[in-house]
Amino acid sequence: MTSPAAKPKRLTDFNGQIPALSLGRVEKVEWTNDEFKLDGVVTYPPDFAAGRTYPLVLYVHGGPAAASKESFGVLPQLFAARGWVVFEPNYRGSDNLGSKFMRGIYNDAGAGPGRDVMAGIEMLKKRGFVDESRMAVSGWSYGGYMTTWMIGHYPIWKAAVAGAAVTDWMDQYNIGDSNVSRAGQFGGSPWTGDFEKAYREQSPISAASKIRTPTLIMSDTGDVRVPIPQSFKLYHALRDNNVPVQFIAYPVSGHSPGDPVRQQDVNRRYVEWLDKYLESPATSQAK
Repeated sequence: MTSPAAKPKRLTDFNGQIPALSLGRVEKVEWTNDEFKLDGVVTYPPDFAAGRTYPLVLYVHGGPAAASKESFGVLPQLFAARGWVVFEPNYRGSDNLGSKFMRGIYNDAGAGPGRDVMAGIEMLKKRGFVDESRMAVSGWSYGGYMTTWMIGHYPIWKAAVAGAAVTDWMDQYNIGDSNVSRAGQFGGSPWTGDFEKAYREQSPISAASKIRTPTLIMSDTGDVRVPIPQSFKLYHALRDNNVPVQFIAYPVSGHSPGDPVRQQDVNRRYVEWLDKYLESPATSQAK
């Protein structure tokens, strides 16, 4: 702008190819569970049609102090392009609905948020477009934690993708980069009093022997936020119980691959793993 009153002139055209793509419609949805009013985001396939049913893929945000919003998301749009409805729930612990909502996760890392997610799925089922025989759950970091929690407690999933997943709160306390600060979440150190019980009960690895969902695990070898031993534990637990599982370890530091080549590889593996078990319309027609 040559002055505050001048008409803006575009200087750049980043992502200029996006308008030429057929994108999925993004919609905010709301529901209630326990004492909470919750919300989330649904992304529909570009050719979504009423009266049909579609696979449902959950893409659960991390944090948990974060929130899914009505905005452009790469993975949700990639999933929608495969013919799947994508659900991004803002479970208790998310940061978009006030302090009480965020504190609702205190000493209830998985069970309460899990009920929130399941209540959101029930809300979507009532709309009539969910193919209940083809549902998947996925996420990274705390989204990976929620993924491993859900597949260990709700046997409804055709496939799962767990990225940098917290599977063992004891490991998270002892060797994660936020280590002893985790004590406040559970009431105290796992090495004092009876607090260890809470850490164990709220760790998805405690229910790993119940998991039957084909699962893709991804993590960075140099992740100090959620150290990779937690992914190794989940991998061995599933493999030893003859559950289809694949483990991709990226030889880099950081909580997720930061370079564009590995980012693209992560996205590709997400889609290919889910497509293998959900069979997108494009896959089915090609057979």
